[in-house]
Order: sequence, then structure tokens, then C-alpha cells
Amino acid sequence: MESSFHISQNIADRLTWHTANRDQAGIAANLAAGEDIPEVYGLGEAGLFDEFFCFLEHFGFSKLFAKLDPKDKKRKSKVPFTGAIYIYLMRVVAGLRFFWHIDPVILHSQSLMRLVGFNGREVREGTCGRGASKETDDPAPNPEESEQTCVNEADKNNRQPTKIRGPVCPEFIADCICAILGKALEKLFNQTITILAANKFFPKKIHALLDASEIESTEKCQGCGKVSKEKAPELRLRKGRIRKVVETVFGFKIWVIWDPNSRLPLAMRFSTIEVADISLAQEVIQQAIDNLGGHAKLVSIAIDRGFMDGKLLWWLNTQKITFFIPAKTNMDVYKDALSLIPDGVQENREKTRTNGAGKNKVIVIDSWELVTLEDLTSAGFYGPLGSGSHQHSNDFRPNPINAVVVQSDPFKKNNPNIDTMVILTNGSVEKPFDVYDGYDARSEIENGLFREAKQAWFIERPPQNTKNGFRAHVYLTILLMALTTAFRVWMEQQDKLERKGRDTGIRKFREQVREENGNKLIIFDNDRYAIFDAYEVFILCGRNVRMPKGTPEKITKDDILRKYGAILE
Repeated sequence: MESSFHISQNIADRLTWHTANRDQAGIAANLAAGEDIPEVYGLGEAGLFDEFFCFLEHFGFSKLFAKLDPKDKKRKSKVPFTGAIYIYLMRVVAGLRFFWHIDPVILHSQSLMRLVGFNGREVREGTCGRGASKETDDPAPNPEESEQTCVNEADKNNRQPTKIRGPVCPEFIADCICAILGKALEKLFNQTITILAANKFFPKKIHALLDASEIESTEKCQGCGKVSKEKAPELRLRKGRIRKVVETVFGFKIWVIWDPNSRLPLAMRFSTIEVADISLAQEVIQQAIDNLGGHAKLVSIAIDRGFMDGKLLWWLNTQKITFFIPAKTNMDVYKDALSLIPDGVQENREKTRTNGAGKNKVIVIDSWELVTLEDLTSAGFYGPLGSGSHQHSNDFRPNPINAVVVQSDPFKKNNPNIDTMVILTNGSVEKPFDVYDGYDARSEIENGLFREAKQAWFIERPPQNTKNGFRAHVYLTILLMALTTAFRVWMEQQDKLERKGRDTGIRKFREQVREENGNKLIIFDNDRYAIFDAYEVFILCGRNVRMPKGTPEKITKDDILRKYGAILE
């Protein structure tokens, strides 16, 4: 496939910080002439990042990442900040559960470190002499002696230097990431979304979702918040005989506006965990509008009960944004809607689906029953002043609001004891299932963004257990989730592949790229490099490969040299 070939070709030569120059023909000719191979590495992991880095460079994202440099060090390091930030990006995209895994997995990888500007000597010996003179407590082992006879008094003067841990140590990377200012992270996030919007990664009309999610930390985290809340009973079958317990949770909270169509975020905010959901709701919505600019329009938003606030809903109405939000059961408008069900307009819907396969295949019919109500005047809180004593004045006139009562749906059938849901909206209810589906889509942000971020992207595993560490890691993780999503769309466009309706996901994406590049090798010769299929290296070195591509085929040394321009016809 052409995409696999281009992914290999774009290693290093499309990156502005590379140190090696591509010389495919020269190195191929050297191998064919019988010269020794200087350095050779597998391309599996490097292939995961080369085209992605090209994508960052193509749209100008790499310049934005460079601006994150806090420049807080009095003594300038030999290692540029761009190298540190891209190493951390590798950690996030590669899905390393713990930050310290970057030491053996990334910092010791010759091919990956080459991509961010380190040469072979720096990877082996480090970028400075610090720690090079330290000695270990163990003597140098003699392979001819057993482990027991190797250690004696005479060996104390025969010491080995401490092993250098790649070009830089993990602590250096952690310090660089945690030093990034919060305002710089917000600016990076907003500018990135603006670039994506300008390049039409979003639809023209966006039906967005807003939700907040807790990012839990330990009690020892510096700068974290805490909140006490009731914990649901673990044994649900014994509900009523087990008391709920109050637990204290430590950590932070993020607010994200998300487009389920493009699966890209529009805006984000970060704070401590005790901050109420409603506190930053209007701010993050306004930020989303600003980020989209004139490239796309936010036309509707689905929010949960935690964002119930009359001022916010009225502000959305003034912005001509349709909202979908369920009413709380203690509200007057909720009781009013239930009492007016006989006077409403009823709508029904049925859908057929199958469960199981083969002999166990069962046809299931799901049904919905909705009732629409228009111009309810019992939502006195819905207005520019919100709820308050002004509602009891003689000249107070409540603003009308529409509602859709969900009398029956598949979820309620499986949970008959739950309260009836009443969805409030400022939009039309002529098509009530548009209102129902508009709010029902809100669950996608929990499953498609927050759960994925916590389980597959390890958003709760920062480089340091501090507020700065969590903030930097959370922003970069959500941002990279967006960039990798946009990257897959861009890669499909570049390769002209039609994969409509196919949800790849980051796990499947990683497996796909590793599979495509697992049979490739990258060869370095000082400041030159070349990328070959594994069978090409063997043939150039004088061996025959009977089935180079999995089927019987004869490929000669001249064929490969001719392919890379080392010899001409």
C-alpha cells in the first residue's frame, strides 16, 4: 500500500529538527559493494511517528509546540525544548501507562531518538558528561569465572562506569513538561482547534456536547483539590439495606466541548475537582465559539443536569444555540410537564435490531413513546436574572420553554423504577425525536472521549504528582487525541482511501502502523540514513530471498539498485 511506503520515506527528511540526511542510493550501493553495515534498527516504532510528525509540520502545529518553551532555566541546556516536548508526545501517543516507561521504551530507541535530533553517540553516551565518572559498587564480571568467584578484595579497583540512560534522563523530560505555563497550554489548545477549523476538519454546523469529568489523583498530589460525595452501593440487588458511604476524592476536573461527528474537541478548561460544573460552562462555550470563528457554527449543545442554570440557558438562547437538558425532579417545570402529559402530542417510534448470531440470533423490537409540550411557563429560573426573589414580584413574566417527556424508551423498560425524563429545550419540538436524539448523543462524550482518555490514553498518569504535572499532561493528552484523529482523516485523504463507517480507534491504529512497518529497517551511516524492506538488505548483502513478498519471486541486487537510482538503465 502506498501509505506504508510514504510513511517510511518521510522519516527525518520532513522534520525540521533532524540531523541525518536521506541517501537511499548511496547506502544501497555501499551494501551491494560489500561494505559493513554501520547501524541498523527496526522501523516498527519509528513508523508510528514519522508521518504524524510530518502532519504536525504541514499544518504548523510543530511551531505551536515550540512556543510552549517556558525558558525558565538560568543555564541553557544542550537539549532543545522541542526535543523534550516531542519525546513526551511520543510517550502519550505510544500509550505508555507510566511515565517512567519512556526510559527503556523511548529514550533507549536509536530510531526514535534519531527522529528528534539525537545522534547515535548521544543515545549511547548521553548529551553531557554528568554522571560519566561515577562508579558502580560491583566489579567488572569475568566471563570465565562463576558469579561466586568474581567478587573478591582484589577486584575492588576494577570498577565499571555507571550506564548512561539514553540521551537524557526521564527527570529532565518531566521537569520540562511540568514547567510549561497554564496560559501557554490554553493558547496552544485554542490555536490548534482554530487551525483544524480553518482546514475544514469540522462540519459547517456542529451539534456539540458539553460535559465535565473528574481526573483523580492521590491525596499527596501538590495543588490538587478535594470533594466529598456519596458512593453508590456496590451490591445493587440489596439496595435499601446498604447505606451509602461518603468518600473524599482528590484531583482535578476538566470541561470539554466535543463534536461527536468529527470526534474533535472545540474547547477545554482545567481546574481543581471541587469546582462546580456550572462554574466554567459559559466560559468554555464562548471559547468554543471563538475557536471556530467563521469556519463553522455551533448550532446546538446537549448538557446534563449538572449544568442546569437559568442564566446559562438564557445566554445560549441569545446566542441562537439550541440546548437540550433534562429537568431536575424537584423543579416546578418537571412536575408541570408530567401533569400536562394528557394535553400533549404523543409520538411513537420502533426500531428492529438483532441480538446474537447464528442459532442464538434473536430479533428485538425497541420502541419509544414521547410527549411534546410547548410554551411551558413554570420555568421561572429561565431568564437573564436566573432564579431569585424577582420571580415573586407582580410584574414578573416567565419566559416560555418547550419540553419533551420520555414516557417509554429501551432504557426505561430495563429500569422501570427510574424517574421519567423531561428534556427541556429552546428549540422546536415539532420533531420530538430530534430533541430526544440530540440529548441522547450526550453519552458519546463519556464513552468516546473521557473513558477512552482514561483507559487507553492514561490521562490520569502525569509525569509528576503535582498540579502542573496533571495540567500539562491532561492538556497534551486531549490535544493529541484530537490531532491523531485529525491525522487519520488527513492520511486517508492523502492516500485516497474510502473507509466510511469504519471506527479504527487509537489501539487499532497503532497495530495497523506497526504491521505495515514491522518488516522495514532503517540504516544509519554517520549523518546519512536509508530505509529498506528487510528482504532488500539481505539481497544487497549477497543472499537470495526466495519469497521476498510472501510469494515466489526473484528480485536481484540490480533490481533494488535500479529502484533507488544507484544504477541507471
